[in-house]
Amino acid sequence: MRLFRLALVAVPILLLIAPTTTAAHAAAPVTAAACQQQSFLEGDHYSAVQIAQEAKNAGFTGQDWTISVAVALAESAGWTRARLINTDCSVDRGLWQINSYWHGEVSDSCAFSPSCAANATHTIWAARGWPEWVTYTNGAYQAHMAEAQAAVNQVGGGGGTPPPAGGTWQPGTAYTAGQQVSYGGRNYRCLQSHTSLPGWEPPNAPALWSPV
Repeated sequence: MRLFRLALVAVPILLLIAPTTTAAHAAAPVTAAACQQQSFLEGDHYSAVQIAQEAKNAGFTGQDWTISVAVALAESAGWTRARLINTDCSVDRGLWQINSYWHGEVSDSCAFSPSCAANATHTIWAARGWPEWVTYTNGAYQAHMAEAQAAVNQVGGGGGTPPPAGGTWQPGTAYTAGQQVSYGGRNYRCLQSHTSLPGWEPPNAPALWSPV
């Protein structure tokens, strides 16, 4: 979930790994966290509509409602008990892959419960914003925005698409890297070629657009 993780995390018992006999590992401290990265897709497989309902119940509205669904799809593919064991031995958990180290206040039982995880996600987002999720900062969530928007519309809101803000940017338009548009009173430069979709407005798609 988090973009940045500490290289060393104190985890009792599991992390007392004996150094190997190779020179490359001989100098490594025996208390260093060292886990093999593994991913598990487990639990119930939620659809985008089911995720959208949980996110709505948790209090998400407007564009952030759509983003919350897209982030969940990018993080867990909709599996309620999805787990990613990281190399620092922390675990990303549940639909929104809430990290066990950075958000230890969220128990495993909560992270693996769709409704509780949605509420925890809303709390984290309200305090720190979407950059807490790596799939937001690297732009991976954008591939799921169209599906997320359709789910939000079906649940009953259609609130994910903001009203026209003026400018030259338009959805359903092919843009090439280096091209400039205006949106909401600001100018933006395209970072990578793509065809725009609702929800990919320049302020909401930092992987695609940069202010100029």
